Amino acid sequence: MNETENGVVPAVLLCLEEAARRLGDISPWTLRKHVRRGSVHVVRLGVRVFLDAQEVDRIRREGLPPLSNQPFKPNGSGDAH
Repeated sequence: MNETENGVVPAVLLCLEEAARRLGDISPWTLRKHVRRGSVHVVRLGVRVFLDAQEVDRIRREGLPPLSNQPFKPNGSGDAH
């Protein structure tokens, strides 16, 4: 990645559909469920939800936990602000 003048690497944000496509065999709806469960960290801009490309890389490396064994977090506490 290219650095800006102040040495900060800008984040690459992906919509849920693009993130799901890059992850391969996962639907955007499944990814949304993981966001709601808090197992995926997202960036919210208004009502839109994005994943940082580094989070997609982390999911590729570590995988996602099974949805059936996770407690539901109704406020979407997996969000990064």
